Amino acid sequence: MPTLALAWGDLAFDDHPGSGTPLIFLHGSGCDSTDWNAVLRDLPHGRRSITLDFRGHGRSATPTATFSMSDLADDALSLADHLRLNRFILVGHSLGGMVAMDLASRCDRAASLVLLEGWTRLTCTRAFTGDRFHGTLNPAAVAAIQQKLKTTRDRFTQTSGGWDAFWQTVSTFDATAFLQSASIPIFEVYGDLGRTPDSQRLLAVPDNPHIQWHWLPGAGHYLPTERPQDVAALCGQAVTAI
Repeated sequence: MPTLALAWGDLAFDDHPGSGTPLIFLHGSGCDSTDWNAVLRDLPHGRRSITLDFRGHGRSATPTATFSMSDLADDALSLADHLRLNRFILVGHSLGGMVAMDLASRCDRAASLVLLEGWTRLTCTRAFTGDRFHGTLNPAAVAAIQQKLKTTRDRFTQTSGGWDAFWQTVSTFDATAFLQSASIPIFEVYGDLGRTPDSQRLLAVPDNPHIQWHWLPGAGHYLPTERPQDVAALCGQAVTAI
């Protein structure tokens, strides 16, 4: 896995060769780039795709100083600059969706967004009821997700760049203004487990003709793992929408 040297440390990434507007995949908190493996296998053949590990995740270095969620967006943009990408599609899961919106709000090179439970605000997680987080994943898959999250958080306890300080910036993020004014195709994608008649309102996505809603039946939060074929198909729709 190649790395890009940045001021805080090495950012690990993979550039899967292909043509067309590239897809940049941004994973969730406590996850890493391998979460996209099943999605990548189902993408249209020959589509260029880039995956990366956020700071302190996967194979990337763990910073020794505090950082913010916007710094993760800056890292992704630095990678796009390094790869000389003039235009790209951002596909983000959970935290990665929030990072994608932050990046797109400050950069006109994002051609489209696919937001897989990428919250407008972190409090929007309350839009669902019941124990739907891990969806229909089997116990082994759930245990692997939980272990990966624990490992990630433990890495931060060994440095001065604490997880809590980072997570505070996630907690105060609000994409309402960006979503109201966005003029690029945006796919808002959610699993429908725990959905109520009020869920769509509570997700706080503003009315905007450029935003499409997609509900995946029988799915929970970890859509790249639960529904990789559906996610890959939505990525294909994002490609054709630009």
